[in-house]
Amino acid sequence: MDSAAPRSKRLWLSIELTVLFFAVPAAMTFWRLNPQAVAEAAATLGIEADFLAKPGRFMLPSLMAFTIVCLVYLLRDRSFERKRLWNARAAWRCLPKCTAEFVPLAGLLTLLAWQLTPGSYLLTAAANLGVPPRWLPGMASLFRLPSEKPLLWVMIMVLYPLVSVWPQEVLYRAFFFHRYAALLRTPEARIAASAIAFGFMHILFMNLIAPLLCLIGGVLFAATYERTHSTLAASIQHALYGCWIFTVGLGPYFFGGTVYP
Repeated sequence: MDSAAPRSKRLWLSIELTVLFFAVPAAMTFWRLNPQAVAEAAATLGIEADFLAKPGRFMLPSLMAFTIVCLVYLLRDRSFERKRLWNARAAWRCLPKCTAEFVPLAGLLTLLAWQLTPGSYLLTAAANLGVPPRWLPGMASLFRLPSEKPLLWVMIMVLYPLVSVWPQEVLYRAFFFHRYAALLRTPEARIAASAIAFGFMHILFMNLIAPLLCLIGGVLFAATYERTHSTLAASIQHALYGCWIFTVGLGPYFFGGTVYP
């Protein structure tokens, strides 16, 4: 995308970005918070559909559909370097740096999981400050998933990078960086905007932990993509943190009806 695009083009791209990456997640979050109200409103329009009462089940299919549309767009755009969708050589070179960053941050995630178990100091302090339990629930349990449901844990370790991580990296890194290059003309702007959009999308899970962690993670993944021009590199990094989150006990903050109803 030409960074010297005319003002009208940049205006359209601004509107498009706002709608796709902020308005749509906000609308879906409203739907998740008020499924019965949405179903009743649809019924007044003559739309009777049971699925309107179960919005969580549509999060993963919506992600896949949006990814396919954006992937087709990228593949049809001759100005897009297709090797950015994989670029294994750059991903390989990035592994030492990504691993070195992961080790201390994995320790911090473990500490966070410990403090998000029921009765912890953090949750007690949050309750005293008036933070609604719905938005900061004590749902963590250290290493519960691999110890109590090892088969489910293995399935998540295998499938999560394929059906969730790579599609998200296509959307929030490959597509986002290319499509909105005319708006985001510096690396810092691209990294910040991508991270904010990525974090905001996770309000769908209706707690504070998911969007905050994904905002931080979004900075890491976007910086990796900016540096390597490799969706694979960003996906490997994303998968490392995501799989550890599910392993250490923070998974319930990210389920959102995609694994459990």
